[in-house]
Amino acid sequence: MGRVEELYEAQMTSAGELPQGVHIVAQASMLESMDAIAEQVTAVQCPIDAPLPVGKILVASIVVIEVDPSSRNSLDRIEQLRNEAPETPVIAGLSTVDIATSRQLLRRGVTDIVALPFAMDELVTAIVDASAALKTAKEGEVRLAPFMAVLKTIGGIGSTTIATHLASQMAADMGEDYRACVIDLDVQSGDVASYMGCDHRSNLADLLESEGRLDGELLKSVVTQGNEQVDVIAAPSDIIPIESIEFDQLMRVVTTARKHYDLVIVDLPASFTNWSLSTVFAADLTLMVGTLTIPSLRHAKRQLDFLTSMGIQRSSIEVVLNRVEKRLFANIGADDAEMALKHPVLALVSEDSNLLRTAQDQGELVDAIQKRSKFSKEIKHLADLLADRLDEVE
Repeated sequence: MGRVEELYEAQMTSAGELPQGVHIVAQASMLESMDAIAEQVTAVQCPIDAPLPVGKILVASIVVIEVDPSSRNSLDRIEQLRNEAPETPVIAGLSTVDIATSRQLLRRGVTDIVALPFAMDELVTAIVDASAALKTAKEGEVRLAPFMAVLKTIGGIGSTTIATHLASQMAADMGEDYRACVIDLDVQSGDVASYMGCDHRSNLADLLESEGRLDGELLKSVVTQGNEQVDVIAAPSDIIPIESIEFDQLMRVVTTARKHYDLVIVDLPASFTNWSLSTVFAADLTLMVGTLTIPSLRHAKRQLDFLTSMGIQRSSIEVVLNRVEKRLFANIGADDAEMALKHPVLALVSEDSNLLRTAQDQGELVDAIQKRSKFSKEIKHLADLLADRLDEVE
């Protein structure tokens, strides 16, 4: 008995079976040698030129598939399998194993290569190795930080001010070693960088154009420090067509940021696009910022109705009203807003235009100008409420 066979027998004795969910897709003649593990795997008979039986193998934990490099359909099946089940390890079986073909398959995302007809020791070793690598990868998965989208009902109502101050406050509440990242997705008129006094040479466009090169190092080279606990990915320097953003690439940016920060907040434009709507879908929580004015409340109602009509849960959307003047005889109150919106208002943030203008002119947050202010107190309250909500959706 060979060493690999001994290893196989030892594992089968201790574990009782191969990893569950292994599917072997091959011609009938190649499946004839599977008797030793027939009860441990699912054999899927499929000629080389037949379509990939996707419905049968999407539930697989590992796929072993016969490949004929001379058949275009056979190679296309590998591509389809990687697209349909990108997290599933794929082991390719080849009648003739050569360097060129092996490299081609590895570039297509194949995990391992074994010879055909299947040799039991080699096949079992490949399955065991793939299972161990999958387990290690799952154990080493990085926990993604909470992801919140900030949506404005109309332009110029202070949503960027809310987003930047929330990022700083929520990071501070987590602890001094925690950091937040604000991504400015208002690609035509974003002001996050200027509000936080960021001197940036790179911006969001550099990350969106990175294609396969996007990683933590590239992210680090693009972000700029807003304050001690907040980094900023600035909006593009040049005005770009708002529909030119590709959602898949944008989500790679967001996901990379979530891997390297403790909180990610995106500041969205006022108008809806396919990618901004998809971003709201992807967010853990969406904060809609409005004001106690008829135009803002009208737009907020329309946005809420639109988002819910697209399948977004109302419970994932929180409304905050900014620039609220606390007057005894106000024309419109928070209760009126809730009735108009048919949606609860999470919090109110007071008007303090002079303090905010002074802070923005200096590229600072309010706390850097005045340690104690009503505005800061209300931001702290809002941050506490949103932190609780994010805990609920995790």
